[in-house]
Amino acid sequence: MLSTSSSPTGPNGCRAFSAASGHFDTRTAALEIAHAIHDAGGFRCDLMLFFCSYHHTAAVTEAIETIRGVLAPKHVLGCTSESVLGDDQELDGIAGMSVLCLFMPGTRVSTFTGTPDAPIPISSIDRIPEYMDISDDTRGVLMFADPFSTPITRLLPALNELELPGGPIPILGGMASGASQPGHNRLILDDHVTNIGLVGLTISGDVELDFVISQGCRPIGDPMVVTGVEENLITGLAGRPAKKVLEQAAISIADEDQTLLKGGILVGSVLDEHKQRFGRGDFIVRNILGIPKDRPGFIVGEFPKLGQTIQFHVRDAKTAREDLQLLLDAQQLRTPPFGALLVTCNGRGHRLFGTEAHDLSIVRQRLNQPPLAGLFAAGELGPIGGRNLLHGHTAAITLFRERTADRTNG
Repeated sequence: MLSTSSSPTGPNGCRAFSAASGHFDTRTAALEIAHAIHDAGGFRCDLMLFFCSYHHTAAVTEAIETIRGVLAPKHVLGCTSESVLGDDQELDGIAGMSVLCLFMPGTRVSTFTGTPDAPIPISSIDRIPEYMDISDDTRGVLMFADPFSTPITRLLPALNELELPGGPIPILGGMASGASQPGHNRLILDDHVTNIGLVGLTISGDVELDFVISQGCRPIGDPMVVTGVEENLITGLAGRPAKKVLEQAAISIADEDQTLLKGGILVGSVLDEHKQRFGRGDFIVRNILGIPKDRPGFIVGEFPKLGQTIQFHVRDAKTAREDLQLLLDAQQLRTPPFGALLVTCNGRGHRLFGTEAHDLSIVRQRLNQPPLAGLFAAGELGPIGGRNLLHGHTAAITLFRERTADRTNG
């Protein structure tokens, strides 16, 4: 079960190659991918993105050595995950390995790491540009992190303080999902494999990184103001006990939507409180992490503030499909990307849509079949409303395009 894809060489020499293998043997999968890309012309690429399912965790180092030995990429970035996807394959729940090789002439790729013992210096914001090699021609940051050892909710606000003339630097990528306990994920950066912290790289120069952040949830009920909060426990909504409000929301949901409650009720926090009305794309959606028996509220995956506006949401395949299609409408007005990275929530895929390769097939069909690799993540990274955020239930797509004359001069 091997699939491959390649893009034509662009005017500036940019090109991409991808391959995905469903072979259960790690070395065989690595060799299949390496030789398929090599034979297509993907030797000595500038950047190779690598993802494999947890089935290959024990032999990740050998897989990287095998592929690097054949393809000799200048840089490698990747991680283990619950499932992977690539080209036209969604290898969900089975062994899978996926690779995207990118040729980006005129770009500079700079790598960085962050661990509990040697973290990114978020307490000294002025040191971060040098640490991550961020400059005026930086196009974005790709980053993958272990959720058990990375303080992502403190890291992202610090990185949001870094701005270029066009605004905050896009932080794209996701959280490794190849393990349910600490120490079992694997993060890959060049020839280094680790099980803690984060790995990332900064891309600068003559390439464009565009992004699509598509959420798969629909609001229910009305927006409400947080009137009671203790750290990440919401105790009051609109002057009422938050637990009672949540119970009432579940009871009052329309009959035709009752099946959506199987995925639980989620909480959407408004991104721009100055808006008078809220709609699609105005919320960052989080899980409800728990409902303490002895407290009047519920725990959420963030630290809400008094006066903040929230609204309950449910997972909805129809809304997710419409949102992704709508966002890709705008992307179709531009030159097709030469490569794509898809980081999608492990709650999407067949679980949400009931079909295989939903997000993958739509992206490929709408954007002229770009070579593509990606993973099902435990959290997706990407900007909404000018801020880099950790998402859930989201498809986060990074599109690699040649830098056009209007953006070069603009």
